[in-house]
Amino acid sequence: MTREEAIQKLLETDEEFKHMYEEHKDLEWKVSKLEKHFPPDPELEAEEERLKRRKLYLKDMMELKIKEFLSKNS
Repeated sequence: MTREEAIQKLLETDEEFKHMYEEHKDLEWKVSKLEKHFPPDPELEAEEERLKRRKLYLKDMMELKIKEFLSKNS
């Protein structure tokens, strides 16, 4: 099973993974919008950093679930 197949299967069967995946996508969009803001605003920069940390946390948690799924289904 490929990584992409594992992600698809997790999206179909694991609500927690699906929620993390959707939140991660939403944060990507929000961070992208904040990165384009000009002139820079200290409050927005702080918010951008907070969102990036959350996004990274979600990515790490999803990666753990993917690895666990692949090890159980290989």
